Amino acid sequence: MKNENININSSIFPKLILPDKPRSLRQTWIKDVGFHEAPHYLERMGLIELIDFLETTSDRIDYVKFTTPQVIYSPDEWIKKKIKAYKNENIIPFLDHTYFKYAYKNNIVEKAIEYGKNLGFDSMEFMNTGDDVSKKQWKIWRNCAKELSMKFMYEHHPLRNWKKGSPDIPSTVEEIINTAEPFLNDGAHFVVLDHEEFELQENRAKAVFDEVIDYIGLEKISLEVTSPREGLKRWKEDLSAYIELFGTECNVCNIMPSQIFQVEPMRDPNLLK
Repeated sequence: MKNENININSSIFPKLILPDKPRSLRQTWIKDVGFHEAPHYLERMGLIELIDFLETTSDRIDYVKFTTPQVIYSPDEWIKKKIKAYKNENIIPFLDHTYFKYAYKNNIVEKAIEYGKNLGFDSMEFMNTGDDVSKKQWKIWRNCAKELSMKFMYEHHPLRNWKKGSPDIPSTVEEIINTAEPFLNDGAHFVVLDHEEFELQENRAKAVFDEVIDYIGLEKISLEVTSPREGLKRWKEDLSAYIELFGTECNVCNIMPSQIFQVEPMRDPNLLK
């Protein structure tokens, strides 16, 4: 049977053919750590490495998350050059939820949104904050982002990722949807489901995530794999589980640059792993 994703005319080996960007499904989002390597990462992404990397991989990448230390400790002009390089390849750079969390800690959320926009970022992550942030305040921040033309997404974490000491329990379907809905109503273009939430669900993960997907839509969901800082091989287990449980078209995120060539072969067994 012919595989529609394979083109064998231009090479003796099967070649992956992806839909043109922007695409709503089968998206792959990477993480760019810059020179923020120690002690958790083994790969760097300076400007020189980035240009070389994009020459071979850009068609496979839809979004890129910049680690927060890279953003706040690197020269602005250098960050702007990296952002421009990604945008030239139709890859959307965005700010991690840690950026929001650090801005909140320093009481500068609105200034941080403006700063990120001035650097050239077009999107950023917000996250669940328990009862620490009022509905009114959240509305102010989302409106601030919209006024600055900063798109935003909502990432759902176990509450322990916001407040240490919170109960180590999985969220219900209702909790995920109810916290995501105000963001979606205000224009959030994605809901990101954290890998720790998936792990806490254990054998209920498929049932819970299926209900969330049915409500929100698969095209507005991105599923996060584990970072190397939490386990060098866990990302592949996560990705394999997502593809098995939610299909080859699901959007996935937190992929490291060195992992990018493994993603599509895991979606399509006709490709070499």
